[in-house]
Amino acid sequence: MIEPTSAGLSTCLLILSIALSHTGCDKGSSDASARRLESSPASSKTELVPLTNMVLIKAGSFVRGKYPVTITRDFWLGKYEVTQGEYTALMGKNPSHFPGDTNRPVERLSYFQAVAYCSAVTKREQEAGRLPPGYAYRLPTEAEWEYACRAGTTNLFSFGDDSGTADQFAWTLENSEGTTHPVGLKRPNPWGLYDMHGNVWEWCLDWFAPYPAAPLTDPTGPASNKFKVFKGGGWNQEIEFARSVNRFMMAPSSGIYFVGLRVALSQSHQ
Repeated sequence: MIEPTSAGLSTCLLILSIALSHTGCDKGSSDASARRLESSPASSKTELVPLTNMVLIKAGSFVRGKYPVTITRDFWLGKYEVTQGEYTALMGKNPSHFPGDTNRPVERLSYFQAVAYCSAVTKREQEAGRLPPGYAYRLPTEAEWEYACRAGTTNLFSFGDDSGTADQFAWTLENSEGTTHPVGLKRPNPWGLYDMHGNVWEWCLDWFAPYPAAPLTDPTGPASNKFKVFKGGGWNQEIEFARSVNRFMMAPSSGIYFVGLRVALSQSHQ
């Protein structure tokens, strides 16, 4: 049997010490890396937190004239028209013709101003960590707006065909006394949306053009034109103009005291 020399024993202890030291460093480095990965912002997901008073509108279809219009994606829509208070707080000014009550709908803003407001809301909610990548606030398409206004009904209005009952649901020429009114004072439509008929007309995304004589799926209107669509009727026109199907148009750079907006939210279309 060969006895180890003191020099050999020292060498063995040195090698064992180095090996143990390397093993300990690797474990510590691995743990530190794992901790960094767990705390990395890239590994956490932003959860969608829609604005207060947004209503989830499920995909579906409605009939416009003789042809079906199909919405294939769920989206959110504001329960109320955007108020002067909401607009001013974000944009720093109030373009409205009827100031004095911050709960009145903002109006006299152009299509471009309406789009800018939606973009500002998107930026604010992204920075606050409430809006995941791929989601944006925007104006509703004309088809989305009408689908939400109808709320599963097939009548002239979401409340039926009798304009005599409109006073419960809409501010129009017949009852407005020549002015806008705070949002949400009338009864909502069947999906819980207020002032879809009357108070102020509401900008939509689409350029104005005659409807195609064909079934449509997720229509967004023509690629370009002279005028943008707005819908819903207003305080200064008769209830007949506030039917679900009714539409009007204006140059996107123009603003007038009976047109406002309502905000939609969805994933960006791929």
